[in-house]
Amino acid sequence: MTLESDIACLRCIPLFRSLPAPRLKLVALMGERLHFEPGTVIIREGERPQGVYFILEGEVELLHMEGERPAKRFQFETGSIFGDVPMLSDQAYLGEAVAKTEVCALRLPKDLFFELLGTVPDFSVALSRDLASRLYRLANYVLHSEKVH
Repeated sequence: MTLESDIACLRCIPLFRSLPAPRLKLVALMGERLHFEPGTVIIREGERPQGVYFILEGEVELLHMEGERPAKRFQFETGSIFGDVPMLSDQAYLGEAVAKTEVCALRLPKDLFFELLGTVPDFSVALSRDLASRLYRLANYVLHSEKVH
């Protein structure tokens, strides 16, 4: 892909829509474009994050294994970000991220991600809204979908 097509893909991700053109170009140049076949493990439970992933195309499942079987699953789709929460909280990954379909992702290194947060207020606000939205959906699921034993 060309730099222009990478920038066009990034513009489709809500977190990057308000990013100034020079910063978006920096993200496209500094980010690592990765492709994963279905079933490929992208991150392993217990690893420390070194970057965040933006799904440009495809679906990724976050799995928590109990023995040989996945006990819990959470799905990320095109336009989603993952790996940001453990990195922001300085924690290890809680589960294993596996490509459910063919996946094209952009991996932003930790230092670039934190640089964007510190220097681009629109990016910080967009990430805060995204995190708040995910937290709201999680709370809604816990309060309304899960049975208490």
